[in-house]
Amino acid sequence: FSGLCGSASTAGRMSALVSGNYTPRAALTVMLEGTGLAAYFTAMDAFVLEPAMAPSSVAAERDASYDGPLQAQVRDIFCRDPLTAGGGYRIALRFHLDARGRILRPLLLDSTGDGARDKAILAALQRVDVGYGPADLSKPFFMLILPQALTAAGACAVH
Repeated sequence: FSGLCGSASTAGRMSALVSGNYTPRAALTVMLEGTGLAAYFTAMDAFVLEPAMAPSSVAAERDASYDGPLQAQVRDIFCRDPLTAGGGYRIALRFHLDARGRILRPLLLDSTGDGARDKAILAALQRVDVGYGPADLSKPFFMLILPQALTAAGACAVH
């Protein structure tokens, strides 16, 4: 893993051999067996490798009703800056929220390829304030921004 991902959580771990016909998700599950890691999907085609959670933690899912207000707030903030509103990039984010719905410890899981845009994204995330936090503050949020997400259907009105 360490050569592929470059993350401290994957360094020194060996994946299981995958042989046979599997769907991509099933192959990933087989590959991660015994590593102590799990794939947490941020979209249909994007995932993050993290230490596997205990079965009881996995069962206690986050309240998905918070996702809409959070996404709307991030979209609104991103639409205010041409660097983040452009929509010509794809980026995965990880962050926590406080009791007021402000983003804490934002982390870009990759780069957009533009250092100025990466900095603008992190700065924009610091301005997010939903007004209330999620029920469980201990779980991180993952968000995937797709190239067409902000430009499709006029999501960002011209300012």
